[in-house]
Amino acid sequence: MTAMPMLPDRTVSRALDTCLGLRAGETVVLLTDAGTDRAVVAGLMAGIRERRAEPVERVLPVYPLPGSEPPADTAAALAAADCGIELTSTFIGSSRARREASAAGTRYLCMPAVTAGTFRLGGPFDVDFDALARTTHRLARAWEAASTYRITTPAGTDLRGSVAGRRGRALTGVAREPGEYMAPPDIESGTAPVEGSSTGVIVIDADFLFMGPGPVPAPAVLHVRDGLLVGTDGDEAARLTEMMARCRDPRMTNLAEVSVGLNPQGSVCGVPMETESTLGSAHVAFGNSIAYGGTVDAVAHLDCVMRDATVHLDGVPVIRAGVLADD
Repeated sequence: MTAMPMLPDRTVSRALDTCLGLRAGETVVLLTDAGTDRAVVAGLMAGIRERRAEPVERVLPVYPLPGSEPPADTAAALAAADCGIELTSTFIGSSRARREASAAGTRYLCMPAVTAGTFRLGGPFDVDFDALARTTHRLARAWEAASTYRITTPAGTDLRGSVAGRRGRALTGVAREPGEYMAPPDIESGTAPVEGSSTGVIVIDADFLFMGPGPVPAPAVLHVRDGLLVGTDGDEAARLTEMMARCRDPRMTNLAEVSVGLNPQGSVCGVPMETESTLGSAHVAFGNSIAYGGTVDAVAHLDCVMRDATVHLDGVPVIRAGVLADD
């Protein structure tokens, strides 16, 4: 029988001490399902107990749609806890239950589908989150100050639209204050574009997150007009359109988010949260934009990742391959 891998103390500390700011006596609800890596659960539970806090595991069904709602008793447990850590195999961080827990003061780490390998030394948890937060906040301020955006990639992405009046969003991975929501190892900055404003072509050459195993073997092309997905090219695009069909919600074609990844130790791989975090990547999402500064309350939030992005704000390039223009 193969022994369960041990998580390195250093990266467990990054998650529990740096990212969560865990304190003795606190209660931590861990959300899991049948697809959760048990080595991650065991390693985090041991780390929580070593810090004289109390881990409580809540086992959920494997949900077919990202953003699905957990049962009412789990939602209540989250809202009553000091901290929550999402380890389910499907992303549920955009759910109403999570938003209500955050409003109640629960600190929340959204870490769906992470594996023991995500905690490897030299990997995406083995970074200085606090130092990277400064860059992330600078970029968030740039998004917030801008009226227009444009994202391009060497593969052919050319998407533009309005971000006027939208708040910049900084996902630093650090959730040490009451009610904070972060998604380590994901470090990213972006916003929800103004509804109906975006038009262009998006070439997805990294992954469709939580829509089948990745990375994608071949690029897919998405066509956006007036803020809506209006067409696709390439076999891999079916991963997105089939998931949208399962949602049975016409609002799912809404372009809900534009963001860039900023984690220098991330890589495009089979772990969605690491792929999304990767320095130089960018991603768009379709569907629900409520948690991202938008107004569309669709049933799910579907992320699609591209490589090697350049972002222009108000016509000025502000970031190329993860490097801010003034760095």
